[in-house]
Amino acid sequence: MIESTPIVLLASLPPVQSAITISGDGGARIKLDVPESEMDAVMRLAALRGELLRVTVEVEVERSAF
Repeated sequence: MIESTPIVLLASLPPVQSAITISGDGGARIKLDVPESEMDAVMRLAALRGELLRVTVEVEVERSAF
C-alpha cells in the first residue's frame, strides 16, 4: 500500500557543485543532506522508491542549517 501521509523532514543542499545535476535528457538529480534526527522520515521515503512524488520546498526559518 502506498503511503498517504505526507513525509516532512529537515534537510539542506550539500555545499558541493554536484548537489544539483542536470542530465542531457533535460531531467535533474537533487542530493540532500539529512541529519540523523530525521532518519524515520528518510526510511519512509526510501520505501517509496520508484513512485512519482510531488516535492515542495520551504525554507525553515526557525533553525539554521546543520
